[in-house]
Amino acid sequence: MTDRILIVEDEQITAEDLAEVLKGLGYEVSGVVTSGVEAIREVEKSQPDLMLMDIRIKGDMDGAETARTLRDRFDVPVVYLTAHADRDTLERAKHSRPMGYIVKPFHESELHASLEIALSKHRHDRSSWKRQQHVADVFGTLLLGVISVDQTETVRMMNRAAENLTGWSNEEAAGTPVKQVFRVADKTTGNEVELPIAEALQRRSLVDIRDRFLMAKGGDLKAISGNIAPLRGSDGGPGGVVIMFETGPAEPQVPDVSPKVIQQGNGHAFEFGRFRIVAASELMKQVLSFALRVAKSEATTVLLEGESGTGKDLLAQIVHYSSSRRAGPFVALNCSALPEALLESELFGREAGAYTDARTQKKGLLEVARGGTLFLDEVGDLSPAVQAKFLRVLEQQSFRRLGGVQEIEVDLRVIAATNRDLSDAVQSGAFRLDLFHRLSVIQIATPPLREHPEDILPLAKYFVQEYNRRYKAHIKGISAPTVKILNAYHWPGNARELRNVIERAMLLEDTDMLRPNSIQFASARAPRGPSHPVPPRVHTAPTDLSLKNSERTLIVQALEKVGGNKTRAAALLGVSRDILRHRMKKLKLLENR
Repeated sequence: MTDRILIVEDEQITAEDLAEVLKGLGYEVSGVVTSGVEAIREVEKSQPDLMLMDIRIKGDMDGAETARTLRDRFDVPVVYLTAHADRDTLERAKHSRPMGYIVKPFHESELHASLEIALSKHRHDRSSWKRQQHVADVFGTLLLGVISVDQTETVRMMNRAAENLTGWSNEEAAGTPVKQVFRVADKTTGNEVELPIAEALQRRSLVDIRDRFLMAKGGDLKAISGNIAPLRGSDGGPGGVVIMFETGPAEPQVPDVSPKVIQQGNGHAFEFGRFRIVAASELMKQVLSFALRVAKSEATTVLLEGESGTGKDLLAQIVHYSSSRRAGPFVALNCSALPEALLESELFGREAGAYTDARTQKKGLLEVARGGTLFLDEVGDLSPAVQAKFLRVLEQQSFRRLGGVQEIEVDLRVIAATNRDLSDAVQSGAFRLDLFHRLSVIQIATPPLREHPEDILPLAKYFVQEYNRRYKAHIKGISAPTVKILNAYHWPGNARELRNVIERAMLLEDTDMLRPNSIQFASARAPRGPSHPVPPRVHTAPTDLSLKNSERTLIVQALEKVGGNKTRAAALLGVSRDILRHRMKKLKLLENR
């Protein structure tokens, strides 16, 4: 077939000459346009094999930007034909990965040779991509997890099974050190250990992976077994390794992760296995103490409430891994990240033929989390339809896949988290009252950082230590003026914002101390001056964790705090006054008030 070439040139005489030359060389000219916008429109319509383009053309988009757009969207290669060969023009041209660069005036033979080389190279690239895609499709059908690692111990690719097991997508993992993607812990001690990649390369033979837990991205621990196989490079030397693995026994013996108290600066860090929470304030110590007590209870639903960045996801993992369900999976789902139809499929699963393109059966996260914990982040964003179905799951401990008729029983703990006021959503009709009551059997409030400022400096010092290890930095501490700035700031983004501020400061700092000039706040809100913090709201954990007693204790505490005012007590508890009166009546608290 005749190759089709699109000419992008805003000089009419030059464009006409080029069209005549190309036709004389046996090519088909699919069109002649003068701007980037026209070029995009023409490629959408005629789909040429190659573009011959001047870099300086009419319109807001120059040739380099146009070529880059067309390369990314349509994979159409470009050969530049331009009178400009200065360094700046060449630098901009390189970003679009051109197949050639010809400077005007040109010879016809030179043009012909450049076009033939470019077309041949592009066909070869496409053929190589198709072969790679075929290999990826074959690996994708395997139930065994496969990760390809190069000589520098960096991930090159991974199949779908590896994506599902590690929690990393192939796009995220590619180019990332394998020790970050495929983290393993010793099955006996629970401590993270190194992969025996060096051993496999040195011995040039298979190395077994035994008695290991895979530490997935979402925090899940999975017993695994597998092998590390060395590869030979094109020069005969080491060419990297392939990691092949699968999940181990259904009920692995997970080491005890009872919390250890570690001295951390002026406060303490509570370590739960591989998790660490810095808590110098009494408020955070009470929150953690209550969370541990909840973890050891048989409560099947827990509601975490707090602003964004207060560590609700970390607290959820601590509750799971400190509970009797820690041998089961920890499965997380962000309810605001998916549209309703996809969210429902992810949650409940589907049968083959449930809807268009549903060619195979798929387990939902409710089924995957059986025996463990399902963490629903941003639960307030569930649609009314999904709320109704999920309430049925909580009440009956069973569900049906989409398009299915069989009831599937589940035994799991649901931890729901929200940074919204669910009581307001209930009042407005956006959230079901019965689901709210079912989820809030046990509530844990994660306080904002401004309510426990005693933790600001210990947290900052912990982040300094963490990023010293990650970036191989040598920051010794935080200067006194910087401490004042950190303590005076309002922290609307809470601990997450503090982490980001410290990370940014360490990248900017050129001394061994964090100084004020390195502190940059993303929030437009100005730092507040020193003030006495508002006493935080503390829920003292009851010794009897039954729903009835926990609810009674919270209501009594709220009424005592506001001097018996039911309206203010209801606001403090996050419910309406009518709901408070109804619960007080049920608990026989109205008789004495």
